[in-house]
Amino acid sequence: MIDEALFRKAYPDTRHDGTLAFYGWIREFVGPDKVLLNLGAGPRTGKKIRSFRGEVARVIGVDVDAAVLDNDELDEAHLIRDGRIPLDDASVDLVVCDYVLEHIERPGQFLGEARRVLRPSAPFFFRTPNVYHYVSLVALATPHWFHELVANRARGMAADAHEPYPTYHRLNTRGTIRREARRAGFTGVELRMFEGEPSYMMFSRPSFALGVAYERLANGFERLAWMRSNIFGKLTK
Repeated sequence: MIDEALFRKAYPDTRHDGTLAFYGWIREFVGPDKVLLNLGAGPRTGKKIRSFRGEVARVIGVDVDAAVLDNDELDEAHLIRDGRIPLDDASVDLVVCDYVLEHIERPGQFLGEARRVLRPSAPFFFRTPNVYHYVSLVALATPHWFHELVANRARGMAADAHEPYPTYHRLNTRGTIRREARRAGFTGVELRMFEGEPSYMMFSRPSFALGVAYERLANGFERLAWMRSNIFGKLTK
């Protein structure tokens, strides 16, 4: 792994922090009267920036993984069964979905459920890897056992971090997102491309140097935005 000094030399400020950028965008729309649904909440993150508890009236978390039931960053938690979110129609003020779309097997059903539980004109925020980025292309070309072996290690995550979930990459290109969102009935689609620090390339100095070079290229020219690692989105009901 590269050392902190080398990382800070390449990234001395927070401009390339995707988590800060994504959650900063969401926080423009939260308030103490809002009910927020964390769709695909999973286990606790341990990161304050990713927790809205105390900032909104209620944080609800849902997931297919029973780990969500022990997530103390939520006010309440439920399991998704047969693809259905166990909430009433038009019952939440915004939905947040962080690194989940790439794991969705049935995009139409998933987006339809997200739209169903939103109140009129409410937003659905998401962050997902861009399928045309080198990390996603490697993921597409390799089996799930390989992801379990190297993904968390490459990112420098703790040994007890949750193993990667299976990916389908059926909902993480701009074209697919626009098409499926309109089919599901969303009236507004806003997408932002973001290339941050090369978190998957920090296992050695040469790989980190290549990752930094790619980041500089992708961010240096707007016509290369399609190469950026993440798609941030806001769909409006």
